[in-house]
Amino acid sequence: MTPSTPEPGFGGYLKEAIQAARFPTPTHFARAAGTDPSVVLRWLSGEQRPTIRSIERIAPVLGRSIPEIVVAAYPDRVGGPTAAPPVAHPLVHELSRILAPDSPVPEPDRAALESVLNRMLEPYRKVLRRRRSA
Repeated sequence: MTPSTPEPGFGGYLKEAIQAARFPTPTHFARAAGTDPSVVLRWLSGEQRPTIRSIERIAPVLGRSIPEIVVAAYPDRVGGPTAAPPVAHPLVHELSRILAPDSPVPEPDRAALESVLNRMLEPYRKVLRRRRSA
């Protein structure tokens, strides 16, 4: 599979973000974000840009920061594109939803998953702490 060149504008950015967040379709993303699918399709086509309230609603669903999405949606108003922070792995967003207090996953299962992840990550945390202090 060859990586494709991202489409220009907010539509291209949003399409890539939806795929990175592992939503099968824009409609699935729209429903998860509590947004009408027709609105998301207008954003993707470039016909419309999201409001700040919409950006606040979609940022956590996409696992992106609000400032990053604002710059992508309104580069003409915020001084043009800047270097975007590295995109978090899609699993980061998925785990944050699973471990969230309002997750449909039962509390004992969330606690068990958190415990397992902490045990698995501990050796790598030590390595990262050493790198930061060096």
